[in-house]
Amino acid sequence: MQDYGGQMLFLTALPEWAAYLVPILAATWTVCMAGVALGKTGRNPLWALLGFFPYVLTLGLWIVAFTRWPRQAVPAAPDAGRDGEQDTGRD
Repeated sequence: MQDYGGQMLFLTALPEWAAYLVPILAATWTVCMAGVALGKTGRNPLWALLGFFPYVLTLGLWIVAFTRWPRQAVPAAPDAGRDGEQDTGRD
């Protein structure tokens, strides 16, 4: 896409209300998906509302990245094979 005077070409073809709607929907979608991701990490999804504030979002990403994450249960190791022998893959 070409940039003409700070506006992207496809936004100039839309009515004025739609040109505002596109970025609002994109930001809302991003914040909703951040809420889903935060919920899966065990945190409150409402923290995703910080996504509407750019500098606070950057600080929030650093906090999430460097804080302790909840641990998942480690699955048990599979059986070693018959008679306690380990399978080395060689015959």
